[in-house]
Amino acid sequence: MLFKRKMRFIRNLSLEVVIGAVLYQCFLYKVYFHSFPSNLEMAILALVVWFLYLLDRQIDNLFQPVQDERHRIHLHKSPQIRLLLVILGVSILSLLPFQRLEVLFAGFSLFLFVILYGFAWHKRWLSSEKEVFTALLYGLGVGLVVWVRDTKSMLLVLPLIALAYQNLCYFNLIESPNQFYERRLRKTEWILVGLLSGIYVATQEFFIVLPFLVTFGITFVLSRLPFSDEKRLLGDMAFWSPFIYFFYGIFSK
Repeated sequence: MLFKRKMRFIRNLSLEVVIGAVLYQCFLYKVYFHSFPSNLEMAILALVVWFLYLLDRQIDNLFQPVQDERHRIHLHKSPQIRLLLVILGVSILSLLPFQRLEVLFAGFSLFLFVILYGFAWHKRWLSSEKEVFTALLYGLGVGLVVWVRDTKSMLLVLPLIALAYQNLCYFNLIESPNQFYERRLRKTEWILVGLLSGIYVATQEFFIVLPFLVTFGITFVLSRLPFSDEKRLLGDMAFWSPFIYFFYGIFSK
């Protein structure tokens, strides 16, 4: 019972998404540079992802009916959540001066991307493509400290973007089953099969492909089971799969 309450607390604050983002950042960095990102880089990513997800829930509650338990809690605890957003924002701004210039420039470019998309969404020009832009922002943001140093790392950022979109299509089907997201989900699955096959051919490293494959497989299986809001947590925790790569690195030495 205690474990269940803790997991509900993690889910309602979107902490499982934050953990997954940092794990994939560490995985990408480890693959290309054989080390982990600095504590500063991990901290900024965690704070930014958490800030954006909490902010997204607040925006949803302003413009849409309450969708699920998470949104309901964010509505009832709105003053506390907004105070937390202020604290997170101040924390992010206080850490930025210690970041490398090229990372700051790339981060500012992504920030402009968010502003432009927000304007387009407000004008309802791209209302049906919110998930595409969210997946792009997620993949590029998680891999930012990697691709600014080595553009070849986009080879692994691309499947991360596709996995994020697969996940978002699945979540939309939980909320409201419809043919649009069902077709998008199937197409994304085939794209991922192609991308992961290409990565394996290019690298000949099964354990580089395995975290992506596990994330893909969990979402694939969940999408074939009866939809329920409880499965959202499992869908987000699918992005914890880089643990496999780290354990492999420990035991293969």
